[in-house]
Amino acid sequence: MTQPEPWRRLSPGTMVVQPVEQLPQLIPALIALVFAGQSAPVFSLLATVVVVLLVTVLPWLTTRYQVTPEHVQVRKGLLTRKVVTARRDRIRSVDLTAGPVHRILGLKKVIIGTGGDKDSATVKLNALSAADADGLHGYLMTTAPRGDVPAVDVDHQPVTVLTRFRPEWLRYSPFSMAGLATAGAALGLGAQIANDAGLFERSVGTAERAADAVRGIPVAVVIIIVVVGVIGLGSALSVLGYILRFWNFTLTRHPDGTLRTERGLLTTNAVSFDESRIRGTHLHEPVLMRPVHGARLGGIAIGHIKHPLLLPPAPKDEAVRVGNLVADDGVELTMPLVEHGRTARTRRLNRAAMAGAAALILSGIPAVTGGPVWFLALGVIALAASMTFGVARYRHLGHAITDQSVVIAPPKIARHRNALDRDGIVGWATRASWFQRRADVRTVILATAAGSEGYELVDLDDAASDRVIATTAPPWMRQFLAAVE
Repeated sequence: MTQPEPWRRLSPGTMVVQPVEQLPQLIPALIALVFAGQSAPVFSLLATVVVVLLVTVLPWLTTRYQVTPEHVQVRKGLLTRKVVTARRDRIRSVDLTAGPVHRILGLKKVIIGTGGDKDSATVKLNALSAADADGLHGYLMTTAPRGDVPAVDVDHQPVTVLTRFRPEWLRYSPFSMAGLATAGAALGLGAQIANDAGLFERSVGTAERAADAVRGIPVAVVIIIVVVGVIGLGSALSVLGYILRFWNFTLTRHPDGTLRTERGLLTTNAVSFDESRIRGTHLHEPVLMRPVHGARLGGIAIGHIKHPLLLPPAPKDEAVRVGNLVADDGVELTMPLVEHGRTARTRRLNRAAMAGAAALILSGIPAVTGGPVWFLALGVIALAASMTFGVARYRHLGHAITDQSVVIAPPKIARHRNALDRDGIVGWATRASWFQRRADVRTVILATAAGSEGYELVDLDDAASDRVIATTAPPWMRQFLAAVE
C-alpha cells in the first residue's frame, strides 16, 4: 500500500517574514497599543504579547502543505480551516520571489498558478527555504503534464537564453513617465509631511527670505529651474527603479516547454510559465521612449499570468527579436497597418478639439476678468497640445491580418501594438455608440481567454468590420455571417 505524502510546515522564518509583510496593516494596532500603554501598561503588555503570537507563531503552527503526484495542497487556519488545492495537471506557472527579508533568511516565496485569472486560482507558500523552493519549482514545472504535452526528462537537456540584461539598457529608464510621476508624488508627500509637522510655520522667516530672493529672479528662469529639477529627480528615480526591478533580467526557454524570467536586485523574482499558453505579444512604445527607439515587450497569455513581462525597456529591435523568438511575431510588430479611414480621423480630431477648447475657455476666464494674460497663453498651448495628441492617436490607430495573427493598434498617445494569434480568438462582437451610429462606424471586439480578454478595433466602417470578422472567424461561422447580411 502506497504511503500518503506527509504534510510539511513552512520554514520557521515565516515568523519573521509574516509580521514584516503585514506591517502596514499592523500600524493602527501598534498606535493603539502605544496610547493604551500610557494609561494601562499591564494591559498593553499583555495585548502586545497576544498580537505578536497571533501574527508570528500562530500562522506558522497552523499552516501545512502537501505535494503529491496528483496535487499541491495548502491547509491553514485554526478556528476556520481553509484548504487550497492545485491539481498537478492544471499548474501553468510557478513564481519564486525573494524580498530583502527573505534573502537575508535564505527563503523564497512560492506562488503556483493554475490557469485561472482569480486569486483563488493560485496556491501561495509564503516562506520556504531557498533549496526547498527551487526543488519544488523544478519538480512542478518539469514533471507536471500540461494538456497534451507529456512529461519529459530534461535533466541533461540545454536551456536556451533568449535575452539577457545589458547595462546599456539603463539609458532608456529616464524616458519613462513613472519616474516623473514618482518625483511629483515624492515632492507632494514631502510637502504634506512638512506641513503636518509644522515645519512651514516654524520656518516662516526663512521662507520669506527665500521668497524675497526668488522675486528678484525672472519668472521664466524660476520655471526652468523647477522643470529641470523635476526632470532630474524623475530621471534619477527612474534609473534607480529600473535597477531595482530589472537588474540581471534573463528570459530563458526550457526543454519542458516553459519560459522563465528572472530579475531584481534587492527583491529577486523568478517566474516560470507554460509557453503553450501564450497567444501573442504586446509591444509598447511610450511617448518619451520613441525618440530614442526604445520599447518594452509583454506577452498575451492564458492563465494567472495574463501579461507576462518578456522584455523591460530596451531597444526596439531587441523587443522585436524577442517577440519573434517567443511567438513568431517579429513581422507583425513592425509591418504597416491598415488605416481606419477619414471618419476615425475626424472623431479623434473632434475629441481633441473639444478638450482643447474647454481648456482654452477655462484659461481665458481669468484673462477676461482682469487676471494674468499668460493664463490665456497656457490655454492656447493646451489647445495645440490636444490637437497634436489627437493626430497622434489617429496615426497610431490601425490593424492588420496575417495568416497567423491579428495585429491591433489602439488609438492611444503612446504606441501600442497587440499581435493576437488567430487560434486564440474565441468570440466576435460589435458595438456602436449613438455617435458611432451617426457616423456609420462601429467597434469590433475580438474575444479571447488571454491577456485583456477583449481587443477592440475602433471606428471601422461596416465593410471593414465585416471583413475582419469573416477573415478571422472559422469556416463554419461564415454561413451565419452571410445569413445576417
